[in-house]
Amino acid sequence: MNDPVRAFKLDRGIGQYNSSDYFAVLGLPVTADALQIRKRYLSIARTLHPDVHGRAPAEKHKACEYLAKLVSPAYNMLMQNRELEEYSALLKLIAKRLMKRELKMAPKSDIAKNLLSSPSEPHYIRSVEAIAQLQYESLDKILEYTAQLSELNLIYILYQEGYHPSLIESKSVSSTLSSSRMQDYINLAEEYISKKQWTMALGELRTALPLDQTNSKCHALLGLVYLNQNLAGMAKVSFQQALKLNPREPLALAHVAKCISATDTTQDKKKKGGGFFGWLGGS
Repeated sequence: MNDPVRAFKLDRGIGQYNSSDYFAVLGLPVTADALQIRKRYLSIARTLHPDVHGRAPAEKHKACEYLAKLVSPAYNMLMQNRELEEYSALLKLIAKRLMKRELKMAPKSDIAKNLLSSPSEPHYIRSVEAIAQLQYESLDKILEYTAQLSELNLIYILYQEGYHPSLIESKSVSSTLSSSRMQDYINLAEEYISKKQWTMALGELRTALPLDQTNSKCHALLGLVYLNQNLAGMAKVSFQQALKLNPREPLALAHVAKCISATDTTQDKKKKGGGFFGWLGGS
């Protein structure tokens, strides 16, 4: 179904995630109830009515277009219980997905930046009310103020899901530190390997691996160490894991064949001389 509100595309806030922001269109917080929605709609309808004095014919046409194609569809959507429930669920889904992506927000408007720095429901409500007073005063600024409201709404729904910029920043710093620490362990392990100090290298690599299980080089270096400790089976597993993570991991590509050959040879010996009949001397 065509959504008339999307004809007035917002490139900020909730609007940038391929979703119409009906609350922003009406200058309302996402917490608004039916009474608030109706009261706000009637106020906007009076402001945009074609009989408002002082408007030229072109302005009256533009005001009617905003009312018919932007404001009224948003009002009709929010006043239907089923549609409102589905829309509220969509907003939560958008917030959850953005939280999983650890979005680092960068709002454009000062009022949204202030809300982001100290998010709370009272702060959010006050901010929405401040912009809503200006939203429909000038036909040329309706979309700009609506975009600002959509930024505020996005910040709030993320805040409801537990978002706070300091948490995202701390995660980013933590990730950077972990990556740096892991590289230090790998560098030290490579130094031990160059000196053929296999046990020392193994200790560094085993310490490094829990920091990032997806580091193909760490798995490949482990394979090399195991191979030089005559642990062909463990080396094979490490090399294969490295190639699973990065099919072009050079160290694994260079040595995995040796492990396969060594493990096949060991298995053949076990088949020939192992078990009860092997103990008897075989055939």
